Amino acid sequence: MNQSRRFRSGSRAAVAAAAALGLVAAACGGGGSSSETQSGSQATSAGPTELRVSYVPATTVLPLHIAKAQGIFEKNNLNVTLTEAANISDIPATLGRQFDLALGTATDLIRAGAAGVDVIQAAGNTNSTKENPFVKVIVKADSGITDVSQLQGKTVGTPTLSGVIHAAVKYQVKEKGGDPSKVGGVEAPTPNLPDQLRAGRIDAVEALEPIASQLIRAGNVSIATPFDAIGDPLATNFWLAQGSWANKNRDAVARFVTSLKEAEAFIGQSPAEARRILQEYTKLPEAVASSVPLPTYNFDVRAGDLDRWVQVLKDIGEFNGQVDTKKLVMSR
Repeated sequence: MNQSRRFRSGSRAAVAAAAALGLVAAACGGGGSSSETQSGSQATSAGPTELRVSYVPATTVLPLHIAKAQGIFEKNNLNVTLTEAANISDIPATLGRQFDLALGTATDLIRAGAAGVDVIQAAGNTNSTKENPFVKVIVKADSGITDVSQLQGKTVGTPTLSGVIHAAVKYQVKEKGGDPSKVGGVEAPTPNLPDQLRAGRIDAVEALEPIASQLIRAGNVSIATPFDAIGDPLATNFWLAQGSWANKNRDAVARFVTSLKEAEAFIGQSPAEARRILQEYTKLPEAVASSVPLPTYNFDVRAGDLDRWVQVLKDIGEFNGQVDTKKLVMSR
């Protein structure tokens, strides 16, 4: 049975309304979500633990798809349903009801935690390092822009205006002596950003792989790797869960992490097959899927990175609340 589905965001207004209702329900612990959580994740003597997992299709989730395709989840007594999402920032409010685990970022987690939502980091996923940067800022070769500080007064295309990538770019501008509030941003699906740069509608692209490599091969240039200004290494995305669900399903979370680690080992053991799986779920051309740089996978919880992200958000003027980051990670 095909257990892969697509979850697509509607209009911004609809998403905002749904998210607001979700945040209230999560904070209040509504009875409806509790029953769905239990039915979606408890193992029985008759079968494996059911897990509903949401993701955004990119190289970041290659271990997830390998674990599914190679029967690793099944071996670890998990029955995992994968659902594709359009925007990673729309997911936290669905945890505990529509999904058990979802890929998320520090900015989403911090803001949800500050709002009183019961969301925690259950496992790591990828780190950015100077040797293997997670994202690059790309401009046209003839743009005259040679440094990230020159993005003041410019328009930058980003997958998510509220996400870690755009926050990191603005923070790097500040570190270079600029004013992050003067960096303009346009949110668009990642695959659409190269066309917008080519057409001159934006001045720069916050590009993940494989978009970054494709843009550079097309003659554009990288002027910055923004996460370097925050930390090395630095957790860039990780697996989120509703806190109450995660604490009740520790064994299932542990088996999920074990499966991802086994899938990461598979990448090194069978790189050609791993790249084939990457091409299958991303729909990348074969030449791109076989050569695109892969991120640095790390499934450990890096609690200290959240404190760094809180300070980054405060420094760029995008967070003035209070949050206890120790409560935003799954206790071990």
